[in-house]
Amino acid sequence: MLQIRIHFLSGARQGTVEVYPTARYASLYCGRDPGCDVRFDADLDATVSRSHAVIEWRRGDEGGAWRVQISDLLSSNGTFVNDREVREATSLRHGDRIRFGRGGPEVRIDLNTTGDGEHTPPPARQTLETPKAVLGETIQRRLPK
Repeated sequence: MLQIRIHFLSGARQGTVEVYPTARYASLYCGRDPGCDVRFDADLDATVSRSHAVIEWRRGDEGGAWRVQISDLLSSNGTFVNDREVREATSLRHGDRIRFGRGGPEVRIDLNTTGDGEHTPPPARQTLETPKAVLGETIQRRLPK
């Protein structure tokens, strides 16, 4: 099974990591729309369109290597892989950096394969790290006055 990890390097979600087991998704839609799989903050990540880009994957012939690609969905500010604008479906490799709009939030994509029998516990999308700003606000709210 292919597992996609998205590391948020900048933007409102900087410092967080989300894991997407591809057995649970047909594709990953990226954008500010609440229906997107990879969601960006509607107020703080203004360069990201509501429906910005889609990440798709398929297995090679006869169980060969996974092919992962990203396509821009006619976003207002463009999609960039390793600083190159995506004009057509573009292959993604482990460690590639994706930027959503010029000067917009950047993510790093990690592509990992696991054994077919390996169990991935729910939830399908899991945040592994919490931004420092959120932690600080949570701690301050809990302190007695």
